[in-house]
Amino acid sequence: MNQPQVLGELGLTFAPSEDGRKLLASYTPIEGAVPIELAAIKAAISSQGFGKLFLFDPAMQKLAAQCGKAKEAFTLEIGEVRDAEVQVDVAPDKMTAYLTATRAHGGKPLSRDQIAQALAEKKIVHGILHDEIGRAIAEGEVSKWVIAEGRKPVDGEDGKLVPQVDMGKERRPRFDSKGVANYRELGTIVTVHEGERLMQNIPPTRGEPGVNVLGQAIPAKAGKACQFGAQLKGAKLDPQDPSFLVAAISGQPVLASNGMTVEPSITVGTVDLNTGNVDFDGSIVVSGDVQPGMSIYASGDIHVGGTVEAATLDAGGNVAVKGGIIGHSDAKEGTAAHVRCGGTCSALFVENTRIEAGDSIQIEKLVRQSDLAAANQIIVGKPGSGQGSIIGGSVRATLLVQAGIIGTPVGVKTHIMVGTNPKLRGRLNSLDKELAQKAKELEDVVKILAFLAENPARAKPGMQKKAENTREQLMQELDSARLEKDDLSQALKLAEDARLVVEKTIYSNVKIEIGDKVRQEDIEREAGIYMLKEGEIERI
Repeated sequence: MNQPQVLGELGLTFAPSEDGRKLLASYTPIEGAVPIELAAIKAAISSQGFGKLFLFDPAMQKLAAQCGKAKEAFTLEIGEVRDAEVQVDVAPDKMTAYLTATRAHGGKPLSRDQIAQALAEKKIVHGILHDEIGRAIAEGEVSKWVIAEGRKPVDGEDGKLVPQVDMGKERRPRFDSKGVANYRELGTIVTVHEGERLMQNIPPTRGEPGVNVLGQAIPAKAGKACQFGAQLKGAKLDPQDPSFLVAAISGQPVLASNGMTVEPSITVGTVDLNTGNVDFDGSIVVSGDVQPGMSIYASGDIHVGGTVEAATLDAGGNVAVKGGIIGHSDAKEGTAAHVRCGGTCSALFVENTRIEAGDSIQIEKLVRQSDLAAANQIIVGKPGSGQGSIIGGSVRATLLVQAGIIGTPVGVKTHIMVGTNPKLRGRLNSLDKELAQKAKELEDVVKILAFLAENPARAKPGMQKKAENTREQLMQELDSARLEKDDLSQALKLAEDARLVVEKTIYSNVKIEIGDKVRQEDIEREAGIYMLKEGEIERI
């Protein structure tokens, strides 16, 4: 520090302490003394070379209050030299280290060596951010400044079953620029030949371990392996490489939850009294029409090149009808038209027809006096064209109903429902009961195993092994049921965003239900979207 200095003729002197670490202020009363402002004192301290020291506010206030008033001389400690101070904290998960540093006041400034020592005291050895330390030093004073970061573990990827067959063909009509649907593509069924590879089992990865700032390893979670199903119809493991599934027969490949099956398919001309009803475990292509009163049942897809009149189509996959589906309005026995499919149903038009689709329904032109139900969505007309009409009957889907026109100017009663899927809700309730039953059975088996462990002499031959196998089987069934429940819950949650889209006009006498809310449209309206907002059906 500098040598003692005198503040003018006011009797105030500043001097360092003997060790040079403190700043002393001495006041000697003089005749005609006047008070000294705090600002003047600070200015004098700065001008005399003590401006970088840390000043004690209470002492400075006391000094200003007594100067010019005290009757006796006094000395106060009003400041000191302070070195920069550092503190390093480690996050609870040990993945981050933070620096808090106070600025130097006339003492040693913040330095890398000082920070390095603090890191060493905390045993921080990994992920030190040297550039961030440099920035902190430049700042001089920081709080919660990140100076070290660990590396998080990367969990392994689960194994997966990857199709080796192109299954990406869209099972829905293609529209050209004029709005004309080309159904020829829907008539093409993906086929494979015996020995052709269907699917590959990609093994899981082990993952990459992480490390925290203390240098401690953090293990990664290994991925789960997949297995092909034990009984996949029409498919088998490749004898040359069991990581591949190959076709055991020629036919149509169908994705399954644990692999792929192969189903044979057949082609017929017209389904009438000459052919009789058709019931086939596979896919069926009808190049002509389906005549009144006839029925077609297929575990795969049904493709009809002509029209369906007053007939029944039942498919495990998709139903595609190039022409229309027509029932008779008198509803006598043998005059109804009924379509049921597990996938998507598409047609040119439908009239007096009942359709139930496990996925979606897509009609190019018109739905008249029919009952349509789809687990996903129902679209009538090419989206964006304003074409496609729903007249009379009832239409219900979980996520979306969309059409150009709904109802008629004369007010034909029409019912639209979205946001409900009783099949999903029923299955979810069944799964809850199944999970409770399996959990109880597992609890009983665990008790048996605990008893056998304590009383091995009382165990019958093979009893221990049988109980262990039962436990493993129940655990697998519980895991499968829980996964299905999660999928169903997610599907039901999607229904909360259900909506009705009217692209052009909605007429009077149209009843709209979304979830458990109802709205009756009694006047003609232009295009709009109906959806739930704050618990009520709103049109936007």
